[in-house]
Amino acid sequence: MKMKGFSLVELMIALAIIGVISSIAYPSYQGYIQDTYHGQAQADVKACGMTLERFYANGFTYVDGEAECTLWSPASGTFAARRYDLAREIPPLAQSYTITATPDSGTCDDRCYSLQSDGTELVF
Repeated sequence: MKMKGFSLVELMIALAIIGVISSIAYPSYQGYIQDTYHGQAQADVKACGMTLERFYANGFTYVDGEAECTLWSPASGTFAARRYDLAREIPPLAQSYTITATPDSGTCDDRCYSLQSDGTELVF
């Protein structure tokens, strides 16, 4: 009578192959996720900047314009999916602004993204 099935050696080889593939794929996947978070932060900062510019075009000032930048993320559509905190700085004369996206504590990367009213974009 012939036995059907896999031997222990065959199962161990298959498990080793799966382990090697997983050890290569997981870090690559994490990098992809981090890049997605950075893209979302840039999109949110630019959307807030466009909102402030639209507010400035209507009243020639940025005063109270930061209230126009909503808490939900235009890139993802929800506040819960946001991985960055947006900070808006408008000086008292309100002729300029700086928007900075800093990562939340749950995000592994510490890259910040900043946009100024003159269009200067900084990644630090």
